[in-house]
Amino acid sequence: MSKNHITALLVLLLAVCSCFKDPNFDSGFPGEDKGGRTLPDRAYSEPSRRVMIMVSAGFNSLSNYLSQDLLDLEEGYLPQGTSYSTDMVLVLSRLPKDYGDYSVECPPVLYRLYKDRENAVHRDTLMIWADDTPLCKKETLQEALSFIQRKFPAKGYGMVFSSHGSGWLPEGYYSNPDKYEKSKGSGYRSIGQDIVGTDGVELELKELADAIPMHLDYLLLDACLSGCVEVAWQFKDKTDMIGFSPTEVLADGFDYLNITRRLLASVPDPVDVCREYFEYYDSQSGSSRSATITAVDTRQLEPLAEVCRTLFEKYRSAILALDGNSVQEYFRYDRHYFYDLRDILVQAGISWMEQAQLNAALDACLLYHAATPYFLSIRLSRVCGLSMYLPSMGTDFLNHFYKDQIAWNDATLLVK
Repeated sequence: MSKNHITALLVLLLAVCSCFKDPNFDSGFPGEDKGGRTLPDRAYSEPSRRVMIMVSAGFNSLSNYLSQDLLDLEEGYLPQGTSYSTDMVLVLSRLPKDYGDYSVECPPVLYRLYKDRENAVHRDTLMIWADDTPLCKKETLQEALSFIQRKFPAKGYGMVFSSHGSGWLPEGYYSNPDKYEKSKGSGYRSIGQDIVGTDGVELELKELADAIPMHLDYLLLDACLSGCVEVAWQFKDKTDMIGFSPTEVLADGFDYLNITRRLLASVPDPVDVCREYFEYYDSQSGSSRSATITAVDTRQLEPLAEVCRTLFEKYRSAILALDGNSVQEYFRYDRHYFYDLRDILVQAGISWMEQAQLNAALDACLLYHAATPYFLSIRLSRVCGLSMYLPSMGTDFLNHFYKDQIAWNDATLLVK
């Protein structure tokens, strides 16, 4: 295709889709296709396909790793782009042009990733924002996902979200708890990050949930410390299945070379993505043998909440008296906000019959969970697959925040 033809197609694409903010987009992404082969108004079809949405929020210290993830995605299985009824891989990403240089802004971009009949990879730009637009912002995600739902109707959608994460904690709390409490911050933000100046802009869990217009078959969070019951509960009405890690995640994350074969199968298998993730890290040696992973059927969380609410009330005094040293932890660096849900209650003294009830509720909602013997320095010997806040190891600020902001607490009254 000549440069004149490319220019003509790009002008046409800008005229058709008013979502473009910058006609001179130049992401510098490897494998980028500026030919605009996927014109949005031609993309309607009967909902016979599956759509995998990859959100790569990498305008931060993970940019090199997330860039490699996208290259792995290209090297693996991709649907052919010759038919608009075929399955689709859609990528929403923001990555710096140069690693570690956040002074040069670059835009979030939504593109379609596919191969042609000659097996060449194409990236067709669908939407682009202004250079200084954070990806980790409700409005950006909502605009992108609403566009996807409108232009690419499908029989099933799924999402993989890759970035930094800090579970259910407020924005900025994990990196500097003392500073956050002194500033009386009140955010509810804990996933994704865009570097802005010397600070980070993070996304609220509730904002992410509210930005998703379609129901998802699965949501995979490739982000540290996201494997909390609080996070699972937040997304229970948005997805049938959620996969995440209770501990931190080593920077390589999921296996993006093979992920599309699992998620674009006739019956998507996100649980197998979790299993492959664990088996890879479990086969490593030394500190590289460090991984936890959990897959939750969110449709089975209500019975778990009912059991927990009863036990939290009955053993409230014992839970509030627990010394965190006696409970299985998932954290490092004295960030004592993530303890094992089951072990909290076991250490609080629940009976064998109550343990059986709790285990039954956990077994019903946990599709898969696994842990290496250690995650770096953390011994993992009593893990159920879900972390939870332990009020006795928190602060007055966090207890008030948890009571006011966390939906899991509304259902279970862990903190009164």
